[in-house]
Formats: sequence, structure tokens, C-alpha cells
Amino acid sequence: MANKQTESDFLEAVKSIGELHGNMAVLSKLDAVLKNYENDISEPERLIQSDGAISGTIVQLSNSPLYGFNDKSENIASALQKIGYNQALKLVGMALSKQVFMQDLESYGISADSYWRYSYFVAVFMERQAKILGINSDDAYLLGLLHSIGRVVINEILIAREIEIFWDRFIKEQEWEMMMIGLTNEKAGALLLKLWDFPPETCQRLENQNSKQAQAADPLLSLLDYSRSLALQLIDPGRLAALCKTGSHPAQRLLRLSEKELRTCIAETEAHVEEVHNSLKDC
Repeated sequence: MANKQTESDFLEAVKSIGELHGNMAVLSKLDAVLKNYENDISEPERLIQSDGAISGTIVQLSNSPLYGFNDKSENIASALQKIGYNQALKLVGMALSKQVFMQDLESYGISADSYWRYSYFVAVFMERQAKILGINSDDAYLLGLLHSIGRVVINEILIAREIEIFWDRFIKEQEWEMMMIGLTNEKAGALLLKLWDFPPETCQRLENQNSKQAQAADPLLSLLDYSRSLALQLIDPGRLAALCKTGSHPAQRLLRLSEKELRTCIAETEAHVEEVHNSLKDC
């Protein structure tokens, strides 16, 4: 069994990983800017341009078949004008997802492709359903995209310390994480988002995402729990069908979708995830 870490020890490790993926902080800054920028379109442009890798990927995405425009963008300004500033957060999320989520989680036995598809499905499904519920869709997208980022933290710490004890799925994920590190991936993710200056409510939601009490009190957490369950069962038609049945999850009472409408939403989300995946491969 690995040595457990105190929270202060763990925070030092999180800081080093946070610096490695420091450009993720652009997401929190951009989210704040877009909620308050009013008519000053130069501010989100400057923020995105501050990271050359993100800028290049966004321009390439804006020129991809994903958006279907004939004219080609040459810089961030023209890309955002073409796609729309209301899509800026989503574009940056796409670009960063390639850097952070398209990597194998060796300690968890999860491939890069599976991890990215899972995370991005949850983000897109939550974003689309949040609009039905009257919840801020950007908040839903960010929570969906980042809800399991703590796995990256724990995976990288275990690899750095050459701890070759892998999650074998015979015990609960959180129990295994406590045995290995002394903290769960939800707590690790919350610490990381706090380091990147995400709003306190986002960090708290990420940390409390498995709490049934929190889910009952927060429609966004209920939606996250349902979205995670759907994403995990996409490869199992029988279990996916069971999750689409009326009454299978409390979030369904909020969505008020028929089984047929829900299956359509899932299929459309899967198709969009595939389109984004194909576009990112060329960036």
C-alpha cells in the first residue's frame, strides 16, 4: 500500500501539476471575462492570445468541417467573429481538452481516447440540457468537462512516485484512491480548480459531486450525476436503455423528456463528440 499524504503534502503535488497544465487557468479567466465583458470584445481576444498553443488550435478548429465555413480564419479575432463570441468558452474548452484529457490514465486503466470521450460527452450533454432547465450553460459545460480532472492529478502523482498499484475495479474508485493517496479524485480536482482560480462554487460542486444530499439540493449536480451515468453506459445498449426509462434517475424529473426524446439527445451528443474528436485529430 502506498503512503498516504496529508492535505498540505498533496497540495504541493497539486501545485506542480497545476503549473504543468497552467494554461487551464485560461478557462476560469475567460469564463469571468465573458460574463462581464459587455461590449469590449478585445478583452477575450487578448486573453486567448496570451497562450500561443491555444490560439493556434482555436484558429484551426474554426476552419475545420465542424463549423462548415468556406472562408478561412487567420487569427483569433477573425475566428471569434466567425464562430461567435458566445462560443469562445466552448472553443477554448475543446482546445484544452486535447492537451489535458487526451492522455492515458495508466493507474486507472483508462485509455486517452476513452477518457476524452467520456469527459467531453458529459460536458456537451450537460450544456445542452442546462438550457432546458434554465441553468447557466457555460457553468454546466465547465463542470461537465472538469468533473473528473482529479484523476489526472492522482495518476500523475502515482507515476511520478513509481507506484505501480493499479485500480482493478473490484473496489470502489474512491476507496482505492484513499488507499493510494489519502484523498479522492473529487478533492484533488477541487484543489486543482482552486489553484486555477475557478469560482468557489465550482470547486465546491466538484468536491461534493458524489453527495446525494448535494445532488438533491443542486440541479446542476443532479444533472452531472445523470450525465456521468449515461456516459459510462454508452457502450452497453441494455444498461443505457434502462437509464433512459422514466424514473431511473431524479434528474429525469427536471428534464421532463420522454424516453424517445432522451435517446435522441444522447445520439445527437454522441455525434457531436465524434465530430469534435475528428476535428481535434487534425489540429
